[in-house]
Amino acid sequence: MASDTTTSALFAQVLAARRLGAEGRLRVAAELSEDARQISIDGMLRRTPSYSYEEARRQVLRHVWGEALASRVWPAADR
Repeated sequence: MASDTTTSALFAQVLAARRLGAEGRLRVAAELSEDARQISIDGMLRRTPSYSYEEARRQVLRHVWGEALASRVWPAADR
């Protein structure tokens, strides 16, 4: 598999991840997940200016979670 990461860069990434430890890696993953969710909500708001922040958030989470789970979380919410 082709990679744009050099061996030395990969080694540095692995060392950095090890220094973080399990708790640090989990924290970074959670922060990245929240950042990605916020970017998605911001994009939804730009594409659909009539949505409130909560409506955009629900639409993004509906896409991520799937209709079955979202309908259980927000049974009366607009689709």
